[in-house]
Amino acid sequence: MITFLYGLDIYRSRQELRRLIQEKKSNSDYLDFIRIDINDKGIDFFEEISKSINSISMFDNNKLIVIENIFSFDKEAQEEFIEKLKNFDKDLIVWDEKPDLRTKLFKFLEPNSKKFDLLKGSELRNWIKDYSKDIESSAIDLLIEYVGSDLWRMSNEIDKLLNYTKKIEKKDVELLVKPEFDLNIFNMVDALGDKDKKKAISLFKKHLDKGEDPFYLLSMFIYQFRNLIKVRSGGKLDLHPFVIKKTQHQARNFDVDELKKIYHSLLIIDFDSKIGKTDIKTALEMFVVGL
Repeated sequence: MITFLYGLDIYRSRQELRRLIQEKKSNSDYLDFIRIDINDKGIDFFEEISKSINSISMFDNNKLIVIENIFSFDKEAQEEFIEKLKNFDKDLIVWDEKPDLRTKLFKFLEPNSKKFDLLKGSELRNWIKDYSKDIESSAIDLLIEYVGSDLWRMSNEIDKLLNYTKKIEKKDVELLVKPEFDLNIFNMVDALGDKDKKKAISLFKKHLDKGEDPFYLLSMFIYQFRNLIKVRSGGKLDLHPFVIKKTQHQARNFDVDELKKIYHSLLIIDFDSKIGKTDIKTALEMFVVGL
């Protein structure tokens, strides 16, 4: 049986990989586990994949092969791999983060696939609730704003918070969690402040092309424009000196009323997208274009 796991949410796809391996172990008296990572070994390791597949006889029901990053191979090697698999009836798990959806190999594996997209919106909120068990709604909002959809970091941050307190509140997140800064967010805000819409739109689309969650982009916009309002209003920022310096520089491009109007627009986008009233990507693009 072939199982194909893929998607940008590596945390959940790795969890599923571990679950499947443990499931195989629990159902077998003995497990001969073979793991092959193409990125570790390189293209010349294709021969070992073939040997591993060919070495499993019809009586080896307890053997399992896990192959990672097979899409690193060229298309010719991938098609050769397909031929090896056509009559393969044992347990094989193929794992990849970003497979090429245009290839024959992807089309071959897709019927037995499970895709793990980055969680967002209510799905991400529910995951945080399940993981942390006891957490305030406002603390969830702030965690998403600071961390985004990176479940590796999210799980580490929640573990840290749970070591500090049994019930996670917003003040705990503010105390212990530092926001993940993306320099390109600063560049986008710079472009917006300079009224350089062409550059702002280009940077925005690059984020989306990289597969970044638009809700994360929205949260960083909200975070940065809130900081800009604080600076313009004479407030102090308890942040990294670099961030403070960048924010103070950016604040010169806006007046307070303009910043409040922008911030209000972002909050409307946030609310409308969460209740399904608007498409988050379209709303953000219109925001960037219209600013």
